[in-house]
Amino acid sequence: MDKTENENAVVYDNGRPEPRYLKIKNALQNAIEQGLLTDGTVLTEDPVARLFGTSRTPVRTALNELQQQGLLSRFEGRGFLVGPDSAAEPQRIALTHETLGLSADQPIKPRPGTAERIAKDFESNISLALPFGLFLINEQAVADHYDVSRTVVRELLSRFQDRGLVRKDLRSHWIVGPLTARDIANYFAVRSKLEPLALLDSAPVTKPRIIEAMWTRTSEALKSGQRLNSATIEELETDIHIRLLEKSPNTHLLRMIRQSQIALVVNSVFAHVIGSRPFVVGLQEHAIVLEFIKRGSYAAAADALEQHLRLSAERTRQRLMAMSVFPEPDLPAYLKPLKH
Repeated sequence: MDKTENENAVVYDNGRPEPRYLKIKNALQNAIEQGLLTDGTVLTEDPVARLFGTSRTPVRTALNELQQQGLLSRFEGRGFLVGPDSAAEPQRIALTHETLGLSADQPIKPRPGTAERIAKDFESNISLALPFGLFLINEQAVADHYDVSRTVVRELLSRFQDRGLVRKDLRSHWIVGPLTARDIANYFAVRSKLEPLALLDSAPVTKPRIIEAMWTRTSEALKSGQRLNSATIEELETDIHIRLLEKSPNTHLLRMIRQSQIALVVNSVFAHVIGSRPFVVGLQEHAIVLEFIKRGSYAAAADALEQHLRLSAERTRQRLMAMSVFPEPDLPAYLKPLKH
């Protein structure tokens, strides 16, 4: 990071699905502000949860936030009363679409959750946490956050476990991190041996137009002379370390490579945090690999890729060290920091 940058000004990308509790809170707040839920109306967790087709956890969060805003007050019985006056006469009503000002044909229950719908965001949050220490993953909190079943959450965690992103501790709790400098060295040592083997399998059978497209993207990025954003860098990394290798018929080799590429998370998070990262040297190394492939010199391309990975290992280690002074990112509540 440039020394002149304000460390406290680091901005994290929060382009994530809206949490379920926030949808519930907004619906209730709108109903209160429009006078549909009058002072003294009793609100308890179970009826609200049934109406929204969710568990009580996001409802509890929504009600607590509304109380903090002064829109609800604690009820001596059970639950909350609408309004700031806890001494108001309790009014018990049946919650319906109409009560909250929702049209009868407006679906209030969430659409069925699928692993595919939440996979990218869930993985992104886990990856973002990885370089910053050890974190506990709360299954139920994940399910509530994305409004899916715990079965869906477990399915995704199993996938992430296969790739080395998460693991289980001795008590069978899901945990993520920490990613250390030694881990970086070990992962890159594996990659520097395996990725060139996959290239020798894959590059000769990859269509020339695909290689040319990779070359064009790399050349244009080098000519731009600008710091590249995280999305562009991810695309260029995918060209060399995934697309260029994926035609290998050796599925076991590809799986081991995929597991060892967890170290790419550091570069991705580094770019994500500061908005970009220096990438000219790495791009030049990419260009050398692609130039050899265009000439049909596959053995030379494999050697160039191995050298690129050895040099990249040191750059990645330095970025991991730099991230130790970054403020911890804004992570979802389902990721709880643990002392390590």
